[in-house]
Amino acid sequence: MAGGRGSRLGFVEKPALRVCGRPLIEAALAAASELGEPLLCTSGSTPLTEELYCGRVRCLRGSGDYVSDLALSLEAAGTPALVLPADMPFIDRAVPELRAFVGLATRSRAEVVTLNACRGGRCWQTGISLFRAPAGEWEDIFISWRPALLDVDTAEDLEEATALCGTMGEGGRGTGRTSA
Repeated sequence: MAGGRGSRLGFVEKPALRVCGRPLIEAALAAASELGEPLLCTSGSTPLTEELYCGRVRCLRGSGDYVSDLALSLEAAGTPALVLPADMPFIDRAVPELRAFVGLATRSRAEVVTLNACRGGRCWQTGISLFRAPAGEWEDIFISWRPALLDVDTAEDLEEATALCGTMGEGGRGTGRTSA
């Protein structure tokens, strides 16, 4: 999902925002490529992302409304479908965790299973979900947060991601630490 407005970052085109020397979207596309065939959902808010990536991967043009764009993406991709956000600069370092999540999610009876990360006594939805149907029963799976699951929504998140660049390896890859 790469069609948001980036409002909490001053309306910056987040998928094209460079962290550790590469656009944020690169990590999501790398992870998605390891797990299946990527389908990138963009919007009028992400023209640079469309220009740079829609010739390389299958793309859909959404409205920028997350719920509508998710429905459009699921219709185009079919189910089951793993949904990844475009604002996690190190998600390609979490492919083993993503595979484990998919394994757990496929054993669930719920139609929608969402990965939640917990850090410092607080848990939140990561934007990573497995859809076995476009709607239905929902289940949450909880794991301990690690830097590979950092999402960049605010200036503080961007600062944290930038500080992690050296520990995560060039572009978020390499043999650096990935646990907190």
